[in-house]
Amino acid sequence: MTMHAYRSRLHQAQGFTLIELLVTIAMAAILASLAAPSVRDFIVRSKLTNLGGEFTASVLKARNEAVNRNTCVTMCMSSSAGGVAPACTTSGTDWQVGWIAFLNPSCDSGASAPADSVDMLLARPTTGSDYLLQTQDSKKKFLFNARGAPGLSSAGQFNIVYQDVSNPLNDKFSINICMDGLGRTRTIPSDKTCAGYK
Repeated sequence: MTMHAYRSRLHQAQGFTLIELLVTIAMAAILASLAAPSVRDFIVRSKLTNLGGEFTASVLKARNEAVNRNTCVTMCMSSSAGGVAPACTTSGTDWQVGWIAFLNPSCDSGASAPADSVDMLLARPTTGSDYLLQTQDSKKKFLFNARGAPGLSSAGQFNIVYQDVSNPLNDKFSINICMDGLGRTRTIPSDKTCAGYK
C-alpha cells in the first residue's frame, strides 16, 4: 500500500469537524423554531377539542342513563374542594371547575348531590384553568327526565376558550357547544351563536 493510499484511508476514517457539527446544530435549531408554532397550535386545538368532547360525552351519558333506567338524572357544575364529596355548586359560570352526574329518582330539581354514593354516575374533576368551558346562559344544572330531555329552559350555549383571551389561537380554535331542550348537543364555530347558526 502506497503512502498516498494510506493517508487517504486514514482521512476517510475521521469523524465530523467542529464546523460541520456547528452547522448541523444551527440547522436543527432553525427547524425546531419553525416547528414550534405548529406544535403549540396542535396542543391548544387538541385540549379545546378534548374538553368539548368530554362535556358532550357527559351530557350524552346523563341522557342515556335517564332513559335506560327510566328515572331522572341530574348533571351540574361541581365543587369538591378539601376532599369533600362532589356536589353541585351555585356559583360561577365556568364548568371547567368540574361536573358531576347522578341518579335523582325523586326528580327533585333542588337536589345537589346523590342520596347514595352508588347513585353517582360520573364525577369529572377540575384540570386547571388554562382552558375554560363557560356557560352563556347561567346554566349550572340540568335535570334529565326519564325521556332524556332536560326541558326547554335548559337550552343554552357553552363557549370553550383558551384562558388568554387576547391570544390569536382563540379565534382559530375556540368552539361553542349548543344544547337544545331535548338535551342534544352540537358544535359550532366560536364566532357564531346557537340561535343564529343553522
